[in-house]
Amino acid sequence: MNLRHLETLLAIAESGSFAAAAERVGVTQSAVSMQMQALEAALGTELFDRARRPPVLSEIGLTLLVHARAVVRAADDLSAAASGTVLLGRLRLGVIPTSATGLVPDALALLAARAPDLQIRIESGLSADLARRVSQGALDAALVTETPRLERGLVVRPILEEPLLVVAPRSAAGPPARTLLRRLPFVRFNRRTGVGRVIDAALRRDRVVVTEIMELDSIEAILAMVGRGLGVAVAPAGSVVGAVAETVHALPFGDPPVLRRVGLLERERPAGAEANPTTAALLEVFRTVVQPPAVVVYDSVGLPGM
Repeated sequence: MNLRHLETLLAIAESGSFAAAAERVGVTQSAVSMQMQALEAALGTELFDRARRPPVLSEIGLTLLVHARAVVRAADDLSAAASGTVLLGRLRLGVIPTSATGLVPDALALLAARAPDLQIRIESGLSADLARRVSQGALDAALVTETPRLERGLVVRPILEEPLLVVAPRSAAGPPARTLLRRLPFVRFNRRTGVGRVIDAALRRDRVVVTEIMELDSIEAILAMVGRGLGVAVAPAGSVVGAVAETVHALPFGDPPVLRRVGLLERERPAGAEANPTTAALLEVFRTVVQPPAVVVYDSVGLPGM
């Protein structure tokens, strides 16, 4: 049995098709098909339902995914042990969009400097979807917005907490935040995201009724809309920095401010088991690069009662 064939099988399961898997592993689609035929011959069973287009994993194929991931992970660990370093192999990391432009690049640059032989693959997604992929073994860890409910077998290691801000066009400066939220069109952060749920819960809890005109999952797009005078929004303080901070009017969201918490999600280790050295190193670099959000000039009027 060829290890590369198992890696390709995982790529097909994670990407959804032979064509996408071929692009991911760097071979042609016909080569992927040949590899899967060879793997099926070695295992003596069909892994795909080829009556469907594109072919999908059969029930047996889905069952074998767990074992394939374990074999590939064991091979990576073996290579690391043979090299004399624990930071060799692959790290599959999921990230939420709001962290992809600030925290993640800084942390990965530091990790790459410390472990240049570590291969890192990044996938972006919503917190709930990333949690599911970590649980299934498709990702080693994920940077997520913490939520009260967590699937059994998963654990979140805290990294940072940051306040949320009400951001409005600079021309709207003056009224308190609650007034701005009620008066101006509301550009909502996607409620399926972790931070979107935090925002929605705070608005409902404090009976702040907004007039929604958009629901987006890109923090850059939301801030651009606000900067162009199209409405008001709520955003993490860490995103309202630099040139963006000069285009909007920012106020605390709540008194005390509502916080969103970000952590590193991974599968829970059995009692007595040693920490995964790669995810432990990743957690360390995330905590190393975390800085307090850049100073935002707040108005003296906050958002009383929230």
